[in-house]
Amino acid sequence: MTDFSASSAHEFGPLCTVLRSIMGIAAGPDEQIMLVGAPARDLIHKGLGFDSELASTTDIDIAVAVADRSAYQSLTTDLEPEGDTRIRFRIDNRSVDLIPFGGIEHPTGTAIPHMDGHTVDVFAFQEVFDGADLYRLPEGIEVRVPTAAGYAALKIKAWVDTGALGWTKHARDLSYVCMWYQNSPSLHDSLYDYEKDADLFERADFDQDLASTHLLGRHIRTAIGDDLADQLGTLWNLESRKLMASAERNDRFLTMAKARDYDTRLQYFHAIHTALSTTRSQGHAD
Repeated sequence: MTDFSASSAHEFGPLCTVLRSIMGIAAGPDEQIMLVGAPARDLIHKGLGFDSELASTTDIDIAVAVADRSAYQSLTTDLEPEGDTRIRFRIDNRSVDLIPFGGIEHPTGTAIPHMDGHTVDVFAFQEVFDGADLYRLPEGIEVRVPTAAGYAALKIKAWVDTGALGWTKHARDLSYVCMWYQNSPSLHDSLYDYEKDADLFERADFDQDLASTHLLGRHIRTAIGDDLADQLGTLWNLESRKLMASAERNDRFLTMAKARDYDTRLQYFHAIHTALSTTRSQGHAD
């Protein structure tokens, strides 16, 4: 467990307030909670020992495992809707997306939380939840947070779905994950395990940063399983990766990282894709 319980309450104040409200409603055995989006990103970043400030946002995204549509509607019935997404609510003066997954999925990867048939994509949410880490926040709040690889899987799928619409935050966030893998010993140390991942050094022509992104792709495949990794690799095609690499240009944090230029980012994304694609011999070609 990653323990931030001794941290300043102010640092996690808005998030803890919202989580207390949601946990108070989702008190039954059928509901389980996982942070996704920016709050998850920031906790992973801090948990890995980085103290630099990432791009800020006021939105809070929470994935909630529910048994069925009725359970989701029971959870949200007294909440104030916001916008037209059908899953966004105003909670403690914050915009909060409550994303249902689990038993509500029909088919797997798609939730239909309302009778009007509006769908919510929850590709790999269950798999990412199953492998998530537990974080302890101030005031005794405990919540699941994706692993870095699980978070990356969700970001790639989100990019596939929305990148063409100009949602550059997903491109930026995947570059953050690459940076985590390149700079956190707890993530890249297995590159030196000659019985496990050391082959990735040779694949990367002994470039440690590139080998680390190959490792990230391998960890994503482990996190979501072979079938979903194959699907994600197919969806995240060459044109999508090129667009993703060109999307993030001016992030303050990334200007200090090697992922600051298009060619380097594209090389990293190709490396991740290699592990996701079943056609390993094709490398990054499609």
